[in-house]
Amino acid sequence: MAVRVTGTIYRGPGKEGDFVWMIRQECYAATLFVFNDNQEQFEAFLAGRPEGGYPGGGNAAIRPWQSGPKPHAAGIPTGSMGAGYRALDQPAQKAIDRALARIRGLLDSGDYTEVVFSADPSGTLGTGIFQVAPEVKDYITAQLRSLESA
Repeated sequence: MAVRVTGTIYRGPGKEGDFVWMIRQECYAATLFVFNDNQEQFEAFLAGRPEGGYPGGGNAAIRPWQSGPKPHAAGIPTGSMGAGYRALDQPAQKAIDRALARIRGLLDSGDYTEVVFSADPSGTLGTGIFQVAPEVKDYITAQLRSLESA
């Protein structure tokens, strides 16, 4: 099944780019939304701890939608301990790659036709709460774009 990868720019509440609004629209029923997560809550989610499902700020407000038989959201760490990743070092890449493996596993189900992530005007991963190193944003963006199939 073909999967389209789309970056969307946040332009305010109740419209395209607002993940909480978008995730509730029927036209996105087969969409997997990728939100910017922090490493601690991403790991808590994987471990099945409740704090891994609490809504966060920004696009992480959709964190609760990553559970259930057909998750509608998937987190990808962009920082840890209250700060964005400053470099694409081994610990950051390991956390990111773990999230990407989960996303690929979800896409293998065939339940999704689109992956949506938050983008900035250049099309790179958009970040608002954390300041994230450009090399980290570029890596995540390239990996998400590589999920697209013809």
